Amino acid sequence: MFSVQGYDMGTMAPGRISVVVNDPHRSLNTGATEVYTVSHHLLLAHAAAVKLYKEKYQSCQGGQIGITLVSHWFEPYSDSEDDQNATKRSLDFMLGWLVFFYIYQIQKYFLDS
Repeated sequence: MFSVQGYDMGTMAPGRISVVVNDPHRSLNTGATEVYTVSHHLLLAHAAAVKLYKEKYQSCQGGQIGITLVSHWFEPYSDSEDDQNATKRSLDFMLGWLVFFYIYQIQKYFLDS
């Protein structure tokens, strides 16, 4: 939500929006990809923090570390196959790309270890 609200909708800091709007109180960004770049780097930062914690602190602290991925949730309008498929596509778009990247990083970590 941070990346979407801060770098797409402009409702949270830093208040950037991904479409040109005639609003003098908001900074403008015409690139619709910034929200994805920000989210990508948030996940990379999380991965770096996990690596550091596991290598340096976990053995003496015994702690655990995890991640929470937040997304809009969708329910189908009806039981029709079209509505079921639209719901799946919506979830795949809003949450799936984050989950895919996260799972890829986990697999890479364990295969490289």
